[in-house]
Amino acid sequence: MLGSAVAAGRLTLDYAYGLTDATADLTGLGVDSGPCGAAALAALRTAAADDDGQRTLLGLGPDSVVVLLSTEGSAANPKGAR
Repeated sequence: MLGSAVAAGRLTLDYAYGLTDATADLTGLGVDSGPCGAAALAALRTAAADDDGQRTLLGLGPDSVVVLLSTEGSAANPKGAR
């Protein structure tokens, strides 16, 4: 369990590079999501890249189902949604 938590903590450092893409992709799908709301997608993408075995540490496999929650729309952070 601790190993998964450490792996997830590392993801929060790595996902920032994909945050703009995640926000744009959600917007393209009709989801009003600012950067805070898109953070879950950005983190999942980082884990799924599996650069250092993160996918395995988090228990993500081909049959995994992941639910992403976007709790803030673009209006919550209009300057960060660029």
